[in-house]
Amino acid sequence: MHHSHFNSIHSTQIYLKDNLNELQTHATDILITANEQTQGIGRSRSKWDSYSNSIAMSFTLKPNSNPTMTPLEIGVLCVLFFEKFYHKKLCLKWPNDLLTSEGLKCGGIICQYINPQTVIAGLGVNLGSNQGAFAPNHYKHGLGTVDSTLEINPKDMKTISSDLYQFILSNRIHSAHDLQTLFNNQCYHIGKLVRIDDEDTKREGRFVGIGLNGEAIVEIEGQKKPFFSSSLTMIN
Repeated sequence: MHHSHFNSIHSTQIYLKDNLNELQTHATDILITANEQTQGIGRSRSKWDSYSNSIAMSFTLKPNSNPTMTPLEIGVLCVLFFEKFYHKKLCLKWPNDLLTSEGLKCGGIICQYINPQTVIAGLGVNLGSNQGAFAPNHYKHGLGTVDSTLEINPKDMKTISSDLYQFILSNRIHSAHDLQTLFNNQCYHIGKLVRIDDEDTKREGRFVGIGLNGEAIVEIEGQKKPFFSSSLTMIN
C-alpha cells in the first residue's frame, strides 16, 4: 500500500485522480489523506465541508464484481469497522451516506469508475466532536458524528484512515446476496416513508430495501419500483 498524507490539500479525490498513473508505479493500493480539504467533493460534485475531528480520504479499490454495488459495499464495511473498533453503531442511507443511530449524517462516499481494475473512492467521516460547526442546509437530516467525545490529532487522522482502508481491503464482500442482506440490515430507513427525486420527478413511497444491483426498491401505490441513480430523502 502507498499512503500519502497532507496537512492541507484542495481535494484528496482530485489529487489521486490527477496523479493516478504516477502513484500506481509505487503500488496498486493507494491511499491519499489530509488533515484538511479546502475543496472537498461530495455527491453530484457538491462541496464536502471539512470539520475538525474528521477524516478525509480517497483511495483506489478494485470494483465490486457488480460495479454498481461498490459504494454500498464501502458503506457496509465502514459500519462494520466502526462497530468493531469504536463500538459505535452507524447506519446507512441509500445510496452513499453514513448516519448515526439517531439518523444524523456523519459521512459520505463517492466513487469514480476508472477502468475494470480501478475505482477511486472518496470517503469523509465526521469522527469526533464538531461543537461549533455550522451545519449547512444541504444536510437534510442534520450533522452528526461517530463519537462526540473524541478529539483526534493529525497523527490520529492518518492512522485511522490507514486502518479503515486496510479493513476495507481485507474484508471485501463478493456475494451480491450477502451485501444486499448486510445493507438492508444496516439501513436506517428500511420500511420507512421516503421521497425519491428521479429525473426532476419527486415520488413518495415506502423503502423496501436494495436489489442485487444496488438499486433502491420503493413501494409506491402497492407496486415495488426500482431506482438506480436517484436522490433519497427520508420523510419524518
